[in-house]
Amino acid sequence: MKAAPFEHHEPTTVDEAVSLLESLHEPTILAGGQSLVPMLRFRLARPDTVVDINGIDSLDYFHEDDGYLKIGALARHADVEDNELIEDRYGSFADAAPLIADPQIRNRGTIVGSMAQADPKGDWGSVLIAHDGEVVAKGPDGERTIPADELFLLPYDTSLMEDELITEARVPTPAPGEGSAYHKLKRKTGDYAMAGVAARLVLDDDGRIEDAGIGMTAVDITNARAADAEAHLEGERPSADLFETAGELAAEASNPESDEHGDAAYKERMVDVLTQRALGDAAERAGAVKRRVTQ
Repeated sequence: MKAAPFEHHEPTTVDEAVSLLESLHEPTILAGGQSLVPMLRFRLARPDTVVDINGIDSLDYFHEDDGYLKIGALARHADVEDNELIEDRYGSFADAAPLIADPQIRNRGTIVGSMAQADPKGDWGSVLIAHDGEVVAKGPDGERTIPADELFLLPYDTSLMEDELITEARVPTPAPGEGSAYHKLKRKTGDYAMAGVAARLVLDDDGRIEDAGIGMTAVDITNARAADAEAHLEGERPSADLFETAGELAAEASNPESDEHGDAAYKERMVDVLTQRALGDAAERAGAVKRRVTQ
């Protein structure tokens, strides 16, 4: 099936894109097209106008700067896959990138576009939450930053205004003694997550957990934070027993729905297991002694 007719605009600057978003009626932004193109093809989306930002070269970057890993709106999943900086310093990003769809989609799909799509089964939202990240949105009144916890409102709905464009996602550069990881359960290669968990731990000089972040995928109406599990970890030394309880708390915080891939109880159990695995890897990457996770 072909897409329904629509107007196609190709701005070459952020200001031009924002001006278009302000002037057009309910425009849709096209970046990588990972979700939008299939929706257009099957006419699940029938926008009057599409603002294609692929010509804005200034948005194609990711680098460390001023205390953040900054990811431009046109950075592709493939850009962080097998990247030395990511592999060395951002374990959760290195884990998540190759788990997304297939190589063709990773070559075109964008990290920021996935966050803006706000699909609760999207992987990057959970990573952003675990890292206490934020996005930068540009609109007619200028720029503002939106913390990850305030970005995701409902499935496919964010706190972004209709005339705003997310130009960048940011996560703080790793502190000394920090490690992170992402684990995901899916039916087969290329599928969306049945459940996923991103974890980040910061260990102090004494080996205790100074800060913790846990984001969950596909087990609530949005990407969600496991706040009670985070609080349980802080101030404690990494251990299998500690992570087991954190897994239980994360499972309690999840709110999965039963579907053809499994019932809610099974998915809660998977959140428990994935949380323990992600915490174990994060602790090891943070410098803790390698430990075995029970299941």
